[in-house]
Amino acid sequence: MPEAHHLIIAYAAPPPTDAAAEPGTLPFPPLPPLPALQRWLARATPHDQHDGSPWSLTPPHEHALARALGWTVTDGQLPWAAWHAGVVDVGCAWLWPCAWQAGIDQITIVPPHALDLRAEESAALRDAFAPYAAGDGIELHGDDPLRWLARGALFEGWVGASLDRVAHRRADGWWRDAGHHPAARTLLRLLNEAQMLFHDHPVNAARAARGALPVNGLWIAGAGRWDGHGPTAAQAGVRLVDDLAAPATQGDGAAWAAAWARLDETLLTPWLAAADADGQPRWLTLCGERGWRSWRLDPGAAPPPPPRRQWRDLWHRLRGQPRPATSPALDWWSGL
Repeated sequence: MPEAHHLIIAYAAPPPTDAAAEPGTLPFPPLPPLPALQRWLARATPHDQHDGSPWSLTPPHEHALARALGWTVTDGQLPWAAWHAGVVDVGCAWLWPCAWQAGIDQITIVPPHALDLRAEESAALRDAFAPYAAGDGIELHGDDPLRWLARGALFEGWVGASLDRVAHRRADGWWRDAGHHPAARTLLRLLNEAQMLFHDHPVNAARAARGALPVNGLWIAGAGRWDGHGPTAAQAGVRLVDDLAAPATQGDGAAWAAAWARLDETLLTPWLAAADADGQPRWLTLCGERGWRSWRLDPGAAPPPPPRRQWRDLWHRLRGQPRPATSPALDWWSGL
């Protein structure tokens, strides 16, 4: 696998706090000190950006990755399952084993990485569901304990929300486009069959005995047919960094800030040093819930000029007051 010269960091920006975006229901702390990121932003030049919506089916980090791979981005229709598996011209999807928690007026999706889902439990549930899926022309494979690779024509053209969009959130608002697909009735019936099958499965009895949430449903994501365009997963020189995803979607601001500080020290610091050592350009894309922004660093080039002073800075200078301190990290995430 080639060295990544482009890093895409998911959930790099604090979740928005406005009422229009569900992730903002819990307050997040400000960004922690991030010296490597500060150095990067001070030396790099803006390269590209995408201003989207917190309600797009495709989250910004997946949008940015698809763009970096040279794909045409259609919301909710990015064939990640086929691409990761290296399967060309066959409809594929990921089936994510989840916990569907019913509330008074909503159903909340708890993703598999928050369920302590063991490999043998996932395999047992997949094997139990496989005959039902096969009846509708779907083959299941053990792609990963936390997700199953499903192959079948039903997934061609399927429009669905990424798991990152529904994790720890109510599910009903994310089904808005699914009902228009010809395969919708069949796939929704299969999801209902999975719920009934898993309800009394011995795996969930054992999970209940150890105090774990039941795995009682599936979420379909990453569906579609990959045409083979662009680099394969093994060839791509771009890396999606998702270390911040779990604390961000769970609303754990302290864990999110701590994870950001670790990334700054263990990922960005050596990555910046590697750029200085080999002199090759690097790209960094920082994503929020709405959109993303990217920067390009040319190690041998002169740093970009400092931003022009705004009238407020001039006012402070004329009055003999110090210029208010500003930080590149306080600028890039505004609006993401």
